[in-house]
Amino acid sequence: MKFLIKIEEAIDNLILSFIDKLKHATPHSFYAAKDKLKNSPLILKKKFSVYQSRTRVYFLKLIGYSQHYTLKVKGHFIGVMIYLKSDEFKQRNKLEIILTPIKKISANPLRFFSILFVTVFLGSTTYFIYLNTSKILIGTKSLRAPASTVELVESVLVFSKIEYNVLDKKIFLDINVKANSPEDHEKLIKIEKEIEEHLSSIKITASQLPLSKEDIHAIEVTMLSKIAGPRIKSVEVKQVLESRPKYFMQIEKMVMIKDLNLQLFLEDSKRNRQVYLDFTALASNRNVIIFLKDHDAEIRDYLNMRVEPVIPQLPIEEEGRQIIKEKVRLELNNFLKESKIEGKILEIYVDYLIAS
Repeated sequence: MKFLIKIEEAIDNLILSFIDKLKHATPHSFYAAKDKLKNSPLILKKKFSVYQSRTRVYFLKLIGYSQHYTLKVKGHFIGVMIYLKSDEFKQRNKLEIILTPIKKISANPLRFFSILFVTVFLGSTTYFIYLNTSKILIGTKSLRAPASTVELVESVLVFSKIEYNVLDKKIFLDINVKANSPEDHEKLIKIEKEIEEHLSSIKITASQLPLSKEDIHAIEVTMLSKIAGPRIKSVEVKQVLESRPKYFMQIEKMVMIKDLNLQLFLEDSKRNRQVYLDFTALASNRNVIIFLKDHDAEIRDYLNMRVEPVIPQLPIEEEGRQIIKEKVRLELNNFLKESKIEGKILEIYVDYLIAS
């Protein structure tokens, strides 16, 4: 017993020393960032309170100025309407009102034409900018973007998941073919299908799987030499690793039910024959498995009540066993649905079947 206690203490000391080393190895910037993150709600609250008062002032100014200028325009409009309805306007010579601006223009034609030219120029310029806004925005964005980004967008052909056989296994590669210029890129797009077929026909070799950096570099050199041309600058290769297989963690979503009793249908009612079935159920999630394990008795009772007696030939034939499996799967899914459990039974595997 003392020996086990000493082992436990040694393990505890080892864990504590590892944690201390980990703390010492952690850079100070991590703790600074942690403190900053911890205090960020307070800092944001203070900044928000400062900006809240400023925002309120700006908002009140906006309302005040809007009301002020609205009232001014409204006042001018009302003044014009009152003048048009007044006796002074009715008694005034209308021809004189029309000729007064013309007399002012004739008295100072240079000023008038200058104002007219500036107005027409500004109006036409604004209209031209409005019509070409999208082009201007795209051009400005491309000018501000880094050169590497522009090259990536404009001068790269992307070939996704091209299949190759390496070391008797199938692998998939993403291949980027870079052009020397956007003009060359446009020309390569026209023969994109031919380039893809040429890349697919290239036989590649490797020392290991997944591909090492050396293997990828060698493949890039091989592909560049095979499709070399004046318009192609370089070739970049990236291996597409397979996703997790379907059976990953599948054992966690399986439950085995033993000795399920199914009745046989016989013409001679004096004899009682039964089929004992051991099966494994594959569920869509672990929650279903936990529920089934906790309700084993209810499941057996539910299946015995729902599964009708079967004829003796049914468990013997492959088609009959498939019918039994499908019936059990259907009733288990009904049981889960009635119990309001999210998930379902995907497959039933018969492990053992015997009649008595």
